[in-house]
Amino acid sequence: MKSEENKYVWTLLGLMGIFWLYRLFVLFNAPYDLYFDEAYYYNWAQNPDWGYYSKPPMLGWLIWATTSLFGDSQVAIKIGAMILYPLTTMVIYFIAKELFDVKTAFYSALIFFTLPSVWMSSLIISTDVVLLFFWSLALLFFIKALKAEKARDWILAGVFSGLGLMSKYNFIFFLLSVVLVFVLIPKYRKHFSNKYLYLSMFIAFIIFLPNLIWNYNHDFVSFTHTKQISHVSGKLIHPNKFFEFFGAQFLVFGPILFFFYWVIVFKRAFMKNDTYLILFLFSITTLGFIMILSFMSRSFANWAAVTYVSATILVVAYLVAEKKEKLLKLSVVIHTLLAVVFFHYHALADMAGMELTRKNDPYKRVSGWSDIAQMIAKEQQKYPDTLLLADGRAEVAEFDYYTKMKTYIFNPKKEMDNHYHLTRDLNDVKGKNFFFVTENIDKEALELYFESVQKVGRVNKVLYPDFNRTYHLFYLKNFRGY
Repeated sequence: MKSEENKYVWTLLGLMGIFWLYRLFVLFNAPYDLYFDEAYYYNWAQNPDWGYYSKPPMLGWLIWATTSLFGDSQVAIKIGAMILYPLTTMVIYFIAKELFDVKTAFYSALIFFTLPSVWMSSLIISTDVVLLFFWSLALLFFIKALKAEKARDWILAGVFSGLGLMSKYNFIFFLLSVVLVFVLIPKYRKHFSNKYLYLSMFIAFIIFLPNLIWNYNHDFVSFTHTKQISHVSGKLIHPNKFFEFFGAQFLVFGPILFFFYWVIVFKRAFMKNDTYLILFLFSITTLGFIMILSFMSRSFANWAAVTYVSATILVVAYLVAEKKEKLLKLSVVIHTLLAVVFFHYHALADMAGMELTRKNDPYKRVSGWSDIAQMIAKEQQKYPDTLLLADGRAEVAEFDYYTKMKTYIFNPKKEMDNHYHLTRDLNDVKGKNFFFVTENIDKEALELYFESVQKVGRVNKVLYPDFNRTYHLFYLKNFRGY
């Protein structure tokens, strides 16, 4: 048995190593700029704190750590994803081994590491990177606690739950899943009176408490933002948004796996045993809520990312039990081919003679920023008495990173829609002169706040025949305040 396990482990590590090296090659050679959220998160990392406008602090801390070690290159900003995903994958291996056997563990880990969402996310630094890591660890020790009922496992489940809450607020679905496990599986109801459960919850709360205090000191801005981005207002029926989200999950989880997830649901296969039911509850809690939310307003494809930690193990266990392992191997091949096409999209389009446009290039949003920022920096040097100013979160984030200059945000409506509104209030620098970069020309609006307004040029970067990045440049003298 030990030799069989060694075979599976070494095969898994070998395949993961090959895929990891390929991803690293792509990361080092990708000719694309940071997505504006990545540049935004990098800015957070320059000032480690207990919280930020829209998220808990864990991602900012991770980027601070990697950039402190490796510098501030794009690779250094993103490398945390490359480090954490293999670790998350091995945690999933141990969860599946704890619940089933080494074969199921092998396929669960391999499938997870090659999910379409993980292929893509491995090259993007986002809150999902840290969330999935701590969700997986919390789930591992929760399952261990259910099986062995050791205080150590309950304590570790609490520690990793606290760190999960410090990663992304939707970790709260983990607690809801735990409650459902206790309610729906009779043999586990005894844990409602288990002192170690409440110790675990207390530990998680204590770890999360600094972020709550930070939010209290900032008018609970993170929770207000979380409500705002869901857009639950006005018309409450949006079937098109639901089908958009639901269809996207075939790409997030993979077409074969997502199909069989629903086979398990409609055949009620999750009722076969308690192990299946635990995994189902830890997946459907998040997925079900986000599906309902998508019907009521909107949901982004990655919002249900934690679903696929337990869903991967559940679907793999089902397919292994049904002797359908060929479908798992086919999924790995399909997901890998999709990744190769996506990673080398420009080269393949060139080979096919396809002209890139704003509509057919998925890399539009990560192209042209560094070039336009360098043009802006060059023009700004003509006005050395100015601070750099823009009027959009994406522009502030990208210019801040690529010009290496602190970029302020113009906010005459005094909104509170992003971290720059929270930390870069222009009223703090009254009397200063600014080099303003904007897509719009509205001199009359600017003259309300500045002593003089002078248009001094324009910068333009052609990306496609049908799309340019174009910004107008203004010299603004003596900011009077809002």
